Amino acid sequence: MMNTTKQRQYAHLAEQLKELDQNLKVTTKHLEVTSKQCNENIVGQLGKVHASWLIGSSRCFEEQMLGGQK
Repeated sequence: MMNTTKQRQYAHLAEQLKELDQNLKVTTKHLEVTSKQCNENIVGQLGKVHASWLIGSSRCFEEQMLGGQK
């Protein structure tokens, strides 16, 4: 048999665990949104960086091959 103090403590613990579960669900949703936003922005930025490298290397290659003449 449990005394009333233990019953109250377990009831309070159950409420806290329920609240924790709800907060973790909300946090998970926030992390999913943040991850999606970061991935979209990073992919866009990487595309710009790669395009810049391609253009820069193309110009460098042209200068070396043509000796600066155009």
